[in-house]
This record gives sequence, structure tokens and C-alpha cells, in this order.
Amino acid sequence: MRTIEFTLLALVFGSVIGSFAFNKKNKRRQAFLLVLSSIVFFAHGVVEGLRLQMGCVYLALPILWLIFLFSKKKISRKKQISVISLSLLCLLGTLLSLYLFPVNTMPKPTGPYTVGTDSYELTESGRKELYGQEPHLDRHIRFQVWYPADTKKGGKLTKWLVDGRKVASGIPVMYKLPDFLLDHTALVKSHSYKGLPISNKEQTYPLVIISHGWTGFSSLHSDLGEMFASHGYIAVSINHTYGAAVSVFENGEVVYVDPKALPDRASVSNFDVYSHALVSTFANDDRAVLDFMETNPFFSDRIDKQRIGAMGHSTGGGGAVSFAITDSRIKAVLGFDAWVEPIDTNILEKGLQIPNAFLRSEQWETGPNNAFLKQLFENTTVKPSIYQVQGGNHQDFSMLYMYLPITRILGATGSLDPLKNAEIQQSYALTFFDQNLKQEEVDLQTWFRTHIAVSKITEFE
Repeated sequence: MRTIEFTLLALVFGSVIGSFAFNKKNKRRQAFLLVLSSIVFFAHGVVEGLRLQMGCVYLALPILWLIFLFSKKKISRKKQISVISLSLLCLLGTLLSLYLFPVNTMPKPTGPYTVGTDSYELTESGRKELYGQEPHLDRHIRFQVWYPADTKKGGKLTKWLVDGRKVASGIPVMYKLPDFLLDHTALVKSHSYKGLPISNKEQTYPLVIISHGWTGFSSLHSDLGEMFASHGYIAVSINHTYGAAVSVFENGEVVYVDPKALPDRASVSNFDVYSHALVSTFANDDRAVLDFMETNPFFSDRIDKQRIGAMGHSTGGGGAVSFAITDSRIKAVLGFDAWVEPIDTNILEKGLQIPNAFLRSEQWETGPNNAFLKQLFENTTVKPSIYQVQGGNHQDFSMLYMYLPITRILGATGSLDPLKNAEIQQSYALTFFDQNLKQEEVDLQTWFRTHIAVSKITEFE
């Protein structure tokens, strides 16, 4: 709970007690509490931001003012008890709501650099859209970039969801829930600043392209973007239109996931046609964004074109692997539960000829994807590093922890603490790319002793 928010809750409830329990015997005290509550309310709105879960508290404040200013009658004992009982119920409901839907904080980046960020969108001329209400238009996507900077001065701190409540609505809409249910996540602050120049400590920086899974969205990997940038990388997280829960464009257009892009496996006889098209779309988005980054005036001269990596989760992991096989610009690839099953066979059978690593959740320990991983590795000339995160669920390879504790209550997270899981992912991703893009020496034995939830997978050897 945020400090000003908690203070406001306590003051308003105290004002209720003062107004009714003492039956106007001490109007000076009541006035003091109401004035102080009002000041704290405005501070809360400006500094922390208003949210639905505090609705009872916001409503109570003007009602208390009206009663204080205009009520002249003595309130009966019965009415006092009724009002205080109702207030206690509202208080308990508010506390429960705040517990279930807290404004969580992002993990602080561990590197020495300040993190700069900006968002971009591109239309790939001639590449026709496969999904949505108007297919065959040119493919249009949005993405966020993080990069190393020297100082916060002159920059503006951004929110976790750079497009605010329009993005926050994505998950509820996908499950046919009220679109405002997760509006509070739009209040989460990031550790990134818009409007900063790229650091001049290095002439060029390695680049890592990050790709979310089916029904994910780019902000679900902001923790990785900030972490990489703070350690001297340029990082990009792509929002794959129609494969993302929600995409928001600069003109205000909001596009939600197209469920027809990946129907339930059991509901169609040609599931592989849909899955192949989707992973290919993700891989082509990766390629389009890399083309953009290499030609954009702000980044083109600051990217080390010999040190480019790709990574992704689930469908995004499959797209990253396909991209890495078919594009020689990629020098290392990392997959989090990478869904390689839909990669075209003629691509999959080529294998990977660059450093590669895979983290698998315990939830994906069994399943059809493993047979296709084996097929991939049969022709992979660089020995893959394959590890399992014990106690991890598939969706834990994202910032699902920003929705705690409701995700834990609903069973969406694994038995391993999601924040610990996120720490493992960030730490390993940095270790892998430091070793293979920056050619730094890495002590993996010490890393494994530190992260005991990670075990080596030998079934593919």
C-alpha cells in the first residue's frame, strides 16, 4: 500500500468516527480531520494517482463535509451504529480490494547506467496483415526501446505501461471482464526516462530484441529492457499486433488480440497452419524492428551490428529462434519456454549455428514442444544450454508478478516465488548475453550455486 493512500484511508475513517461516534461534541477536531483529509486527498491524487479500489474513501470525504457543514440535527444512537457499521464494512472492503489489487513496484535495475526509453511504431510496406477485421493492410506494429544514459537530468520518468489505461484494459477485455478492472496498473512507475541522450561512455552498444508470447504484450518484459539498458545494452520489446493482448498506436487506435489467429488446438484440424503463420509473423516482426533500429538516426550509429541478440517467451521465443536461424545478423539467441513446434520444418531442421540457451518452466517439462526442441538440437552445431526452473509456470516468464497476489490466488503462478523467478530470468539473460555478445568471462558454477531452483536438462543430450 502506498503511504499517502494509507494515510488518507486512516484519516477518512477517523473522520467518520469523529462525526458520528462523538455526535458533534468536538467540531474543532472534526474540522481539523476533514481539512487534513482533504489536503492528503489532493496530495494522493497528484503524487500517487487516484484509483477505483479507493472509491469508497473518495466518496466518503464529500459526504462527511456535507454532514459537517449542513447537518444540525442530533443523530440518534441507532443511526450512529448503522453508519459506523456500514463504514466498517466499507473499510474492510477497501482493505480487501487494496490487498488483491495493489500498485506493485517494478524491480530496480542493477546496472550502473541510467535508463533512457522511447516508443516507436512502424508500418512495413508491402507486408500484408493476416489478422484483424481488415486483413491485407500493411503490417503495423509498435515497440519500446531502452538504452543506457548518463543522467536523469532533462528526462521525464515514464510509467510501466507507457500507453496507460488503454493497455491496462487488455487482459480484462481478453477474459471478457470489465475493462477497468486493472486500471490501477497504469499508475505503476518505471525506472526509465524519456528524452535522454544515449550515453557516450561507449561508442556502440550491443542490441537485444525481446519478443512476448501469445496474448502477452511488450510491457510484460520491461524489467528485462530496463535491466539490459542499465548494464550497457540497447534493448527492444516488440508488441506483436493481434498476437498481443492489446496494442495502442499513436493515433489513439486500440487493437486487441485476434483469437482467430491461434484457435484452440482441439477445435481445428489444421492447427499447424495457424501456429506456423503466427510464429512466422512474430519472426518477421523481429526482422522489421531490427531493420528499423539499424536505420533510425537516433540508434543506427550506436548499435554494434556485430553484437545483436534475440530472445523471447513462448510464441515470441519460437519467433526469435526462427529469426536467429534465418538471419545472420543475430549472434546469440535465448528462449524462455520457446515454442518451437510451429517453426517450419525446413527452418527447424537447419538447427542453430550460434550460441543458444533455453530456460524451461516445470509446467512445460512434458508436452509436444519437447519433440521439436530435440529436432532443433539434432542439427544445432553450437551445443545448447538447456535448464529448467523448478516450481515455475509458463506465464512466470513474464512480469505476471505485477498482478500479485490475485495471480497466485487464481493459480496462475508456480510454487516458486514469482519475484525470485523473475530475478533468475533477468540474471541468466544478462549472464548469457554478457558471455556471448560482450565476450565476458562468466562463472556459471557460482551462478548455479546462487540460483538453486535452476537445474540442467540432460534429456536432449
